[in-house]
Amino acid sequence: MSQRGLEALLRPKSIAVIGASMKPDRAGYLMMRNLLAGGFSGPVLPVTPAYKAVLGVLAWPDVPSLPFIPDLAVLCTHAKRNLELLESLGQKGCKTCIILSSPPEQQAELLACAGRFQMRILGPNSLGLLAPWQGLNASFSPVPIRKGKLAFISQSAAVSNTILDWAQQREMGFSYFIALGDSLDIDVDELLDFLARDSKTSAILLYLEHLSDARRFVSAARSASRNKPILVIKKRTQPRRATVASFPLGHGSRLGRGDPARWVVACTGYP
Repeated sequence: MSQRGLEALLRPKSIAVIGASMKPDRAGYLMMRNLLAGGFSGPVLPVTPAYKAVLGVLAWPDVPSLPFIPDLAVLCTHAKRNLELLESLGQKGCKTCIILSSPPEQQAELLACAGRFQMRILGPNSLGLLAPWQGLNASFSPVPIRKGKLAFISQSAAVSNTILDWAQQREMGFSYFIALGDSLDIDVDELLDFLARDSKTSAILLYLEHLSDARRFVSAARSASRNKPILVIKKRTQPRRATVASFPLGHGSRLGRGDPARWVVACTGYP
């Protein structure tokens, strides 16, 4: 599977917050606050024409004015500006972007725009990502999480928030905590390939509601499970059906979107 752009997304050395704000109820404020509070060691670049500085950090009026190309950009503006800003980031040379919100009718244009510049997108409608070993909290969550060896990937923002709260209460740590959102571009199979090679990750936990490409997922999971245990929790679509599966994978690689039992067959080799 493609690994293009994942290094810049998951191990960024610099981050631009597009739509940074000093208003506590705005996404741009929450993102800046969490990045700074998390202890990220690289430059954080607030982009906004409204302020000269945000939380004590020099702000830049627009993307073209940035002093260098950020590894990662986070779009915190109104969704109607997504396409315009993605275009500007692509022209600047930025290769990865987290999109926090986007209506369905906009997403085909976003994907086409990203493709023109070979950009990668996490989301849209993503809670963001956390990488405690890097002091990285590029998410809406103010909950600090400990360093650990477990990587968690979720397709549900609600489940992500619940797991964060649960983990904090139990002092549980993570290597990565990634909320996929709508998986417009970056999907779980690519992340599995990356995490399988990540030295800080010893095990992988997935919460999945659907698969865009079942064969690619099974291939990536089989490969990753040779080195690290993987646990998949599938959203229950019918009562009293088994929805938890562990790897390594056995036979039966055709996964359906709506039948958890078929997921178990693909994941374990047993009905």
